[in-house]
Amino acid sequence: MRRKLSAISSILFIISVVAYLTMLFGNDSLLFVGVLISVVGLVIALFSESGIYKKIGLIGNGFIIFITIIIPTIVTTFFWNTP
Repeated sequence: MRRKLSAISSILFIISVVAYLTMLFGNDSLLFVGVLISVVGLVIALFSESGIYKKIGLIGNGFIIFITIIIPTIVTTFFWNTP
């Protein structure tokens, strides 16, 4: 069962990358869906069996979350704070 979780996490990473790339081409409604799928994939990867798919799920979903949540939060809080 845990091996299937790591494969599911990798598949969710691919889906979130497709949603993020679609968002970059103009469909902003898929940003929330991509981030939500990435968070679910990251949580599933934490409980999966160790292997290459777990690494893909952890690193990939973590990277998507970092790009879509952490960096914009840092930029708007510390660098873009004047009206």
